Amino acid sequence: MSRLFAILATGILLPWSGRANETIDWQSWSEEVFERARAENRFVLLDLGAVWCHWCHVMEDVTYRDPEVIRLLRSRYIAVRVDQDSRPDLSNRYEDYGWPATIVFDASGNEIVKRQGYIPPEPMASMLQAIIDDPTPGPSVIPEEKPTAASTASFAPETRQALRSRLLDAYDPVNLGWGTIHKFLDWNVVECCMSVSAREGDSAGWDRMARETLSAQRNLFDPVWGGVYQYSTDGDWKHPHYEKLLQFQAENLRIYSLAYARWGDPQYLEDARQIRRYMQDFLTSPEGVFYTSQDADVVPGEHSEGYFALGDQERRQQGIPLRRPT
Repeated sequence: MSRLFAILATGILLPWSGRANETIDWQSWSEEVFERARAENRFVLLDLGAVWCHWCHVMEDVTYRDPEVIRLLRSRYIAVRVDQDSRPDLSNRYEDYGWPATIVFDASGNEIVKRQGYIPPEPMASMLQAIIDDPTPGPSVIPEEKPTAASTASFAPETRQALRSRLLDAYDPVNLGWGTIHKFLDWNVVECCMSVSAREGDSAGWDRMARETLSAQRNLFDPVWGGVYQYSTDGDWKHPHYEKLLQFQAENLRIYSLAYARWGDPQYLEDARQIRRYMQDFLTSPEGVFYTSQDADVVPGEHSEGYFALGDQERRQQGIPLRRPT
């Protein structure tokens, strides 16, 4: 068996639309899938997504209901669906490909194609046919080097300075924060800025960058229920994706609490309290445990911008987006 199975084990089905797809026979991730692929001369398509992901809903309702896509999948593929929240091994391996991530393997578990995000029906059908015609791994498949760990204490001074220069150069002074397409609170970077400034002073503007980013992140706060949306697209902070993930709540809560401890600004304390209120009111189950996420969409696949522009009562009249257990 290929090296893939050294890190990947059994997966689970992902019913993120709440209804079964009647024409694609979705399977769980397992070694048996590849045994069947070898016996039947098939490829394996992995649809790796998230229950809270808007574009995962759209891809299911549009792409995976397209007759040509269905025909090609049924002819030469085994279709596998996995919830990345339930499988950190798969999530960590393919997180750079966004959700949904589409990975196609040969029968031995070797990657042929890795694709990021929503794929419309026509490009999906073209990709599936191209793989059938020529199963040679495409340019998206790059051999991965084994990661190595190093302590920052072992960094030479010039290496440490080079890393800091890269961090400074990557800051976006116009739209604020880091990142050119997706904007969100990179909690590790902001904490690093606060830490460096506390130890060495703020001659390079560490505090300024951290505080500007914390201020920009408030655009991703839900003004009605509290809590933070996952991220904004379009390179600014004005186009949020409305799913709310437990990890994002916890890390934002931590960073705003640290900011209050460092600078004493009561606004940071209020920010932390808004996140805590959301976690208590919406992400805590009747049994007293946290849900892992709340969906972006009230109706799967229908964009929720209008819904989140409403007040509390108007939202509740339409329903509350689904929350997912651990």
